[in-house]
Amino acid sequence: MILTRRAALATALAAPSLALAQGDDSLAKVRAAGVLKVGNGGAFPPFEFMQAGTLTGFDIELGEELGRRMGLRIEWQVIAFAGLIAALTSGRVDTLITAMTWTADRAERIAFSTPYYKTGIAAGYRPGLAIDRPEDLAGRIVGVQVGTSGERYVRDNHAAAVKEIKVYNEFPLALQDLVVGRVECVVNTQPVLRWNIARNSRVRLGVSPIWDARDVGINTRKADAGLMAEINRHLAAMQADGFLASLDAKWFAQAG
Repeated sequence: MILTRRAALATALAAPSLALAQGDDSLAKVRAAGVLKVGNGGAFPPFEFMQAGTLTGFDIELGEELGRRMGLRIEWQVIAFAGLIAALTSGRVDTLITAMTWTADRAERIAFSTPYYKTGIAAGYRPGLAIDRPEDLAGRIVGVQVGTSGERYVRDNHAAAVKEIKVYNEFPLALQDLVVGRVECVVNTQPVLRWNIARNSRVRLGVSPIWDARDVGINTRKADAGLMAEINRHLAAMQADGFLASLDAKWFAQAG
């Protein structure tokens, strides 16, 4: 599921000279501090979740490796997903490493790195249902996580057709209600749905094909071109040396 770098975004790797010419000191600031403050939602397994009181997952390992390669200590700040973009734009954190999928609306507010993961919108659904096409959402009670691309996809494309949209602050809460039958399906990203559903032993849930492909990236403020260029440089190296592929194999090979 790892996505090769898109040619259209490769020009971002040339940004350091432009950033310096414009007086951008974002990279110099984090290097001087020796710390990269990273926002993370903390509740989107297997990208990020708490295990025995410790934050873990794909994104956590990615962030720690990025810090190692940049020579910086990573300071994780767990923030409710709906507040992550505000935390970045306000300066509370320097970056977001939290499985943020690219959308046009988000790209107007924050910058996206070259993609480090390929994903897409899909549905997890109750036994006896066949929600394999977006049109199959019609008349259903649909669970979504607030602020996610899954919520926006349902509202933008199927709000008039569904019976009800139930909104949850965190993805595990939506999945829990799917298991017990309070919602008929949950719309989110397919790899995460597959991973979590494979680990559910209470009921046999289904997962649809991907309906809308999405790219996942690391985020900075739009003005922080120097920092973003450095992040892109290291992501390219991680792609080339197999580190991203190893993360994919570790966290998603048994997604079901």
